[in-house]
Amino acid sequence: MSNHPPQRRVANIGSLLLTPQENECVFNYLGRKCITLCSAVVQVYGADRSHGWMKRCCGVACLVKDNPQRSYFIRVYDIREGKTLFEQELYNNFTTNCSRAYFISFPGDNCQVGLNFASEEEAKRFRAALGDLLNRRSRRTGMLFAAVSWSNREPSNNTDTVATQ
Repeated sequence: MSNHPPQRRVANIGSLLLTPQENECVFNYLGRKCITLCSAVVQVYGADRSHGWMKRCCGVACLVKDNPQRSYFIRVYDIREGKTLFEQELYNNFTTNCSRAYFISFPGDNCQVGLNFASEEEAKRFRAALGDLLNRRSRRTGMLFAAVSWSNREPSNNTDTVATQ
């Protein structure tokens, strides 16, 4: 008998605006060993210097934990076609700006990207899930930095203190 507790399977979090069947379709588009931490109906905008915000697509935005790629993404799916319309990996030091209750923006790979949510409640849930994820990741990299700093520290007398970031 093993002393390890059984692994808890994390459930996909669907959109409040979609039916259970529509949410299930989105979950099936995620791929093997991928889960969505939050889902919401959105319009995706891109900003360029000359024209301002331009609508790129509409669909269901998912905050995806992609286990095979060992990364997190914002992916927008077309629920009718089952296609990925937009994808942004959450890179190190990823930041968002929330200028309105229903709109978040962030620096994308090619331009500034905006997500315009169909529902303020979904925007609030998505922002919270994204914020929790980014905070967890920054704490983990801070702890990693502290561990590396400690392991690289030269021996000295016991009166020294070590500051961590």
